Amino acid sequence: MKLCLLLPLALVTLGLSACGGGTRLIKNAPPPPQVSTPLAAARDDSLSADLKWVIVRDGPGTWARNADWDEYLVEVRNVSAAPIQLTGVTLLDSMDQSNSASASRGALVEASRENARRYKDSGLRIAAGRGRGIALVAGGAGATTAGVGLAYASLWGGAGTGTLAAASGLILAGPALVTVAIVRGVRKGAVTKRIKERSTRFPASIDAGQSLSLDVFFPLSPAPRRIDIHYTDAHGAHILSTDTSKALDGLHFEVPVQK
Repeated sequence: MKLCLLLPLALVTLGLSACGGGTRLIKNAPPPPQVSTPLAAARDDSLSADLKWVIVRDGPGTWARNADWDEYLVEVRNVSAAPIQLTGVTLLDSMDQSNSASASRGALVEASRENARRYKDSGLRIAAGRGRGIALVAGGAGATTAGVGLAYASLWGGAGTGTLAAASGLILAGPALVTVAIVRGVRKGAVTKRIKERSTRFPASIDAGQSLSLDVFFPLSPAPRRIDIHYTDAHGAHILSTDTSKALDGLHFEVPVQK
């Protein structure tokens, strides 16, 4: 093959490999672990809630590589004699900041960045997916620390073409540059679609004696203290709070290196 054909092919291949660090779907991803005991639970006169699992970056149950958000799986049951309506779910992190659930990939990533900046300003380093002594991460795989502790491996939003050129000695241009942008855009669109498909829509009604599996996405929220389920019944608005401070202690905080 002539050199004039090999060089463009090499550039395209380099561009495609550079896209590999971004968020992308995982083919044939296994489902989350089936746990016999919930991570945390709560109950009041109308509603019970079991936190079944939290899918963190590259941990058990993940379906997207390098995700900059958390996915909470909660089983709720109407234990009253009348219908109730769930109106939303919020998460309180270790700095008492309330985080709202979202089905928007862009909003989740931006909120995760804002949380990282907030913790950095307080002198705390966080690393997506890491935790001290919890089983949500498979050996810490994929949990990397960069800057304030979050690995946003975005080719154009972070490193840019300058860094890529310096590392490779080549300059991406023309068709190769377009190919990289297209591949990254397709991956981003696929992840965005999957989040919307998986997310529970609110308000959600539950009849008496019935259960509902909630799938809610939050920005990276270090060591969350509790998850709050907001609902209404015939007596008004209520919040069922589930204490997660023990089950998720250390989540997203950088693990100290043992010397």
